Amino acid sequence: METPHRPDARGRERGQRSGPRRPRRPSPPALLLLAVLALAACAAGPPPPAGATGAARAPAGAQRAFRVGRDTFAFPNIVRANTPDRPAGFANYCIVMVRGATEFYRFARFAPEAPPVSDAEYERLTRRVLDLPAWDAPWPEARRIVVPGYPDLHAFSRAREAAVKAAFGPRWPSMVHWRNWRVVWWQSGAHQAGLARELVDEVDAGRPAPLMITSFPEYDYLNHAVLVYAYRRSGAGLEFEAYDPNDPDNPLGVHFDPGSRSFWVEAVPYGPGGRIRAFRLFGSPLL
Repeated sequence: METPHRPDARGRERGQRSGPRRPRRPSPPALLLLAVLALAACAAGPPPPAGATGAARAPAGAQRAFRVGRDTFAFPNIVRANTPDRPAGFANYCIVMVRGATEFYRFARFAPEAPPVSDAEYERLTRRVLDLPAWDAPWPEARRIVVPGYPDLHAFSRAREAAVKAAFGPRWPSMVHWRNWRVVWWQSGAHQAGLARELVDEVDAGRPAPLMITSFPEYDYLNHAVLVYAYRRSGAGLEFEAYDPNDPDNPLGVHFDPGSRSFWVEAVPYGPGGRIRAFRLFGSPLL
């Protein structure tokens, strides 16, 4: 059952209020430090019922369409809020995983017919891919970094999970980067409408787009990185599909409502649904 198409879904699902939430403008001086703590969660809040996602239109580029379960990592990013009673050894990597997925899609080629290599070599190959600029155009097949022994990223990361995670390195550089300070800014409706058009253009060009989605500093806020790879039109609105590192087997629905010129998401296992703000990640060397 799909979440109703309404921007006030968060308040109604949490039983807090029956009307739509009024966006609150955060105070940047007071919230700057809080933004770091917010990013450390990747996503937070008690788990409500999960929402469903509909089918989407695949990109029209020459490269094969991005697909969850093939072009994504097999292991999840751990949400600390969901594991309060035990250590979360692999948490807060949502930004790293989103960047890594788009880099493998743009710059790597898998060769299942080639013999497997050592974990050390797989770690080295993964680092080579991750060191490339995520905003560069996809490489032609002949130029791509070859990963032998596996048919795709999902199979590779499932079999060589330790080597792939070792190549990720520390999570802190991605969490405190200046790109992320935009979570305390209030994106205008014009900005969000322009972003929706930009996402459509990127998907049509065969370039999945890393996206930060946030409802910070709302109660039960969502602060998370996903990778938009497909969309479909639903009436006047747009329904984007995104790879979600927190739930690697299920695409996340990110919806745009042109009436309110705002994005909203369905409920997920790690946070409530409702209105969000969004901005692109790794669209350029600065942003």
